[in-house]
Amino acid sequence: MAREISKLTIDLDGIGHTISDNKLAVPLNQRSYAWEDSHVNDLYDDLLTSIRNSEDEYFIGSIVISSGQERDEVVDGQQRLATITILLAAIRDYFFSTDDKDRAEDIQNQYLSSRDRRSQEVIPNLKLNINDNNFFYNLIILNPPNPIQPTRASHDKIKRAFSIAKGKVQSFISTTTNPSETLLDLCDFIDEHIKVILVKVPDHANAFTIFETLNDRGLELAISDLLKNYLLGQADNRLNEVQENWTKMYTLLENTENEELVVTFLRQFWSSNYGLTRERDLYNKIKEKITSKQRAIDFSTQLVEAARTYVALIDTNSSFWDDYSFAAKNHMATLNLFRMTQMRPLLLSIFSKFNAREVEKSLKFLVSVSVRFLIYGGLGGGALEIQFSERAKEVSSGEIKNNDELKEKLNRVIPSDTQFKEAFKNASVSKHYLSRYYLMALEKTKKGEEHPEFIPNADTSAVNLEHVMPKTLNDSWEIDPETHRAFLNRIGNLAIMSSKINADVGNSPFEVKKDLFNESSFELTKEIAEYATWNIEAITKRQEDLAELALNTWPI
Repeated sequence: MAREISKLTIDLDGIGHTISDNKLAVPLNQRSYAWEDSHVNDLYDDLLTSIRNSEDEYFIGSIVISSGQERDEVVDGQQRLATITILLAAIRDYFFSTDDKDRAEDIQNQYLSSRDRRSQEVIPNLKLNINDNNFFYNLIILNPPNPIQPTRASHDKIKRAFSIAKGKVQSFISTTTNPSETLLDLCDFIDEHIKVILVKVPDHANAFTIFETLNDRGLELAISDLLKNYLLGQADNRLNEVQENWTKMYTLLENTENEELVVTFLRQFWSSNYGLTRERDLYNKIKEKITSKQRAIDFSTQLVEAARTYVALIDTNSSFWDDYSFAAKNHMATLNLFRMTQMRPLLLSIFSKFNAREVEKSLKFLVSVSVRFLIYGGLGGGALEIQFSERAKEVSSGEIKNNDELKEKLNRVIPSDTQFKEAFKNASVSKHYLSRYYLMALEKTKKGEEHPEFIPNADTSAVNLEHVMPKTLNDSWEIDPETHRAFLNRIGNLAIMSSKINADVGNSPFEVKKDLFNESSFELTKEIAEYATWNIEAITKRQEDLAELALNTWPI
């Protein structure tokens, strides 16, 4: 029974009734269909298990709807509404496939669409957002469907969900002698027993408040959705402006269709301005600062610009880099190789505040900083993130104005030359992409090349990594297993070679390998052939020599 509170109604209803009794629309700028196959399977499996077990109710959470001019708008619940609609479309298609057109049209007319008497236009019961609606309409709502190719990751998700739904329908009726009755029972169950709390509010502002309240009471809502709805609630009569900015930001990031990336971006952007902020604190921190319409507008505008930069940090092929030097672009590609995402708040601040020349100098400096931390350790990932976020805040506030001032601040925690050199002498590196980078960069220093710190050729089909003392020992290697494990991945035991030669070397004795090393065009690899034998002393000596080169390759 519905309960009314100042034009707000709360009703426990079957989701089938919600779909059939309302004309609903996902706001044009709300996020796209995002459910993965696992989410779809979980919902359908739980639903079908409940009907098999003759359960009275299966509760799937709340749906929040606000009043609109032509249609009511879905503030929260679009993923569940769309996924149940897809299941109902699969049931409809089964009836059509068995030539039971009357029942198929009953399903169509009750849950999926109506038809305008004059224009004969098919009017869907549920419309999705601006990016998904045309695809959803043509594939799911229309019958027969109008073939249309997916052009977005969200379209692929809708298409896969439809395929899963059809499979579940076939599986559900496979053990019954009366498939039609079984599917009609399923429709009745969707109507009456799959329960939602249907919250209807008179306007968007109330909807945002209800959305937040429901989250406070334990519903698991995406942080990005919470933040978006909070900003929209603050926007007042400029809601469309904030909504458009949010959509621009989301569109820039959504090529990954990764909700976690959106949240990570929001957290790291906030950290770039206010210091390290944990995900659990992000929502409350933003609420404390964004307390007016103008602040919501300004913040949403900043998000668009920062998202453009953030995407370019990840994709160095972006046209964003046309405004920066070749060196800056390559330094950024090298930083990406290290996968030190804790640095991104600082990078966002640097690109926001420094000119192009200072950006280039800072990126080169941060390559050396990264290698020194990777080799020396010292600060854990959490402590590193604190350092980078605090320096980011200082760049954003203007306290740090250029790369020299950034160096001065970070030098307090960066491993010194002595610390770095000593750590390099004993470093073991198990990640081959890092070992390969270190050796290629050292090789360029050895040859006197400019910018040895640039990322090397990443084509492992051309250049590969060789363990001089091999991973698998044979009788020619007189080394005990414990020592073998300790020294196998030492940088001194590693060499870069052409992949063809690498394949030929295998587990050969060192005497055989020496001839191949001597033929190498890589000077550091060629030098290995000068050793009479390859043992722990040889590995140690070579690594000491490489440590000297490392100081020149990654200077501070």
